[in-house]
Amino acid sequence: MELKKHHQELTARLYLLDDGRDDQLSEELIELHEKKCSTCQEDRLSCTVRPACKDRNFLNMLIEIGVEPQDLPSFCYSTYLEQIRRFILEKKGRGMVDRRIPIKDLLSTLRVSSIRQFTTKFKDEWSQSAVARDNNLMLVAGDELRFFFDFSRGIVVLNPIHMEIKELELVRLYVLLLSELYELNASIEDITLDWWVISIFTDHIPEAKARKALKDRLAKDFEGIYVEESNEGLEIQVEIIIDDSRGPIISGNLEQLFRLVSRLRQSESTE
Repeated sequence: MELKKHHQELTARLYLLDDGRDDQLSEELIELHEKKCSTCQEDRLSCTVRPACKDRNFLNMLIEIGVEPQDLPSFCYSTYLEQIRRFILEKKGRGMVDRRIPIKDLLSTLRVSSIRQFTTKFKDEWSQSAVARDNNLMLVAGDELRFFFDFSRGIVVLNPIHMEIKELELVRLYVLLLSELYELNASIEDITLDWWVISIFTDHIPEAKARKALKDRLAKDFEGIYVEESNEGLEIQVEIIIDDSRGPIISGNLEQLFRLVSRLRQSESTE
């Protein structure tokens, strides 16, 4: 385990005081956690069932900042990969949210040799799936699993619920994925810089019911929600504005929007 040499990768994420002091803090934090990791791994039973860092968040952070697998705490990392394998393949274990994994280690853990084999293999096994890709980013959804592949960084995020979305291209990618997954007709419009509108077109949902459900559950997450009925059905418009006062949209909020519209439509069509 070689962690201290990676303190500068953590420094780049801090932005707390100034470069020199942030670098000193990150080096001390890494050193303290390295000692904590060593002690934790000496008791393998505790490391397996009750790791010293809750939900292995320190390990998750190390992967996020780009620490190479050979420098990670080895037993903790092998346990982490096994838990991910069981969660994906056997649907066992606690729900894993925002878990980072190097792409090559995910493929190896799932015993697939390539991204193509990954998508082909699991598409046949999942009852519901969708894929959206743009340049170095790819989103994969299968049943209740979500995968966010960043090929430029070599990292995949399993079930990214709290991931901040600051770019139009990534919002567009999510709209493509979720509209396919939930079988909804949706698009996104770039109004101005950092102001975007998602439009979802559907039927079977009464206007008043849709407006109440969406505003009750999602009003705090989006800038504005508008519902309008026409001869063609229902149009739902959701505004996203990103600035210093509002902050970025969260990936889980986008999923909740499409899931809610889909459930409203299903409940009306079965009545």
